Amino acid sequence: TIGRNPFHVRARIGLAETLQEAGRLDEALAVFREALAIRPKDADLLHGLGVGLMEKGSLGEAAEHFRQALAVDPGMARAWLMLTQVKRQQERDAELAGMEAQHAKAPEGSVARMQLSFGLGKANDDLKDYGRAFDYFAEGNAIRRMGIDYDAAKTRAEFEAMKAVFDKPFFDKHRPSGIADDTPIFVVGMPRSGSTLVEQIIASHPQVYGAGELGILKTALGKQFPPGMKGGFPWGIADMPDKAYAEAGQAYLDLLHARYPGFRHVTDKMLGNFLLVGFIHLMLPKAKVIHCVRDAAATCLSIYKVHFRGDSHRYGYDLSELADFHNLYTDMMAHWRTVLPDVVHDVRYEDFVADQEGQTRALIAHLGLPWDDAVLSFHETDRPVRTASAAQVRQPMYQGSVDLWKRYGDRLKPLLDRLA
Repeated sequence: TIGRNPFHVRARIGLAETLQEAGRLDEALAVFREALAIRPKDADLLHGLGVGLMEKGSLGEAAEHFRQALAVDPGMARAWLMLTQVKRQQERDAELAGMEAQHAKAPEGSVARMQLSFGLGKANDDLKDYGRAFDYFAEGNAIRRMGIDYDAAKTRAEFEAMKAVFDKPFFDKHRPSGIADDTPIFVVGMPRSGSTLVEQIIASHPQVYGAGELGILKTALGKQFPPGMKGGFPWGIADMPDKAYAEAGQAYLDLLHARYPGFRHVTDKMLGNFLLVGFIHLMLPKAKVIHCVRDAAATCLSIYKVHFRGDSHRYGYDLSELADFHNLYTDMMAHWRTVLPDVVHDVRYEDFVADQEGQTRALIAHLGLPWDDAVLSFHETDRPVRTASAAQVRQPMYQGSVDLWKRYGDRLKPLLDRLA
C-alpha cells in the first residue's frame, strides 16, 4: 500500500509511467487514480494523471488535473507547460499572468525557466503575439541547448557514410531477403511533419495497430551489425552476407509479433528510421515505408516550438543546427529515391490538409488495405498518443497550420538563410 509514505508515491508513479511506455495506458491511469484516492493533494500524482489523460485524448480532464496540481504547487513548471499543450489561450487571463509570474521568479538558465518559456511561447502563439512568442521560444531553446551534447559534424559524417555504403552498386550486389511478411508499416520523416496524424489515420483502420515509436529496428540491427563490427559501422556492412539481413529481418518480426500478436499490420513510427531505409528494404522487402513530408520552414519552426521528452531531436534547439539537420535529412531521402526507386511512399502534409479524403484513399490503397470509413474519423480513434502532437491529433484536420511560419517573419532568418 502507498500509505502516507512519499517514497511509495514515487514507486507508484514509476509503475504508472512504465505502463504508459508499454502502451498500457488504461492500467497506468488506474494506478494514478488509486494513488490519488489515498493522497488527493499530491501534485506529482495529479500531474502524472493529467499527462496520461492527455495521451488518451481527454484534454479537458487533463487540463483540470494540471490546474489541481498547480493549486497544490504553483511553481510546478512542467504542469504549467502541459496545461498550455491541452488548452488554447484565448485571452490574457489570470492563468497566463500566473505563469508569467512564475517565469519571472524562476532562476535564469534553470529547467523550470526553460519549461515556463516553452509554455509561454505556446500561449503567446495562440494569442497571435508572434514577437513575444518567439522571444520565449528562443529563451527556452537556448537553455535546453546548453544542457545538450550535440555534435553536428559527427551527424553529418554518419549521414555521408550511410550514403556512401548504400550506393547503387551495393544494391546491384545485394538481394533483399526472401521474407514475405508484410506486417510492419514504417512511418518515417522529421518530427512535426504530420507523422502522428498519418499514423493515427492508418491506425484507425480495423486491420492496423498503431504502436507508435518503437526502438526494435535498432535492437534487431544491433545483433547483426554491431557498432564494433569488422570494418566499423556502417563501413563493414558492405562485406556482410545477405543472410545477415534475413536474420535481422526475422529478429525484428519476432520482436514485433511477440509484442503485438494477432494484428494484420502494425505501424512503427520511429521517425529516425529514415536513415535506415536501405536496411529495411533488404531485411523486410514487403514492408511498406511511408515518408511524411512537410514544408521545410513549417517543419523546422514547429520543432523549435516544442520541448521534446528525453534527449531526442538534439539538433532541434538552435535554428542554424536545425536547418543543417533538415538539409541532411532532405538529401538522405533524395538518395533513397535514387538508389531505391518506388520503395518509399511520400505523403505530403499540405496535400492531406487540402484534400483529406482523396489523400487518405490514396494512402489506404497504397497499403493494400480495403477501404473503411473509420479512417476519415481518425480524431475519434481511441488509442494512446505519446508524441508532441497528442492534443492536435484529437481534432479534425485544419488549414491553419500550413503557413503559420510566415507570421514569424525576420525572426526565422537564421533558419531560412540556411535551409536548402
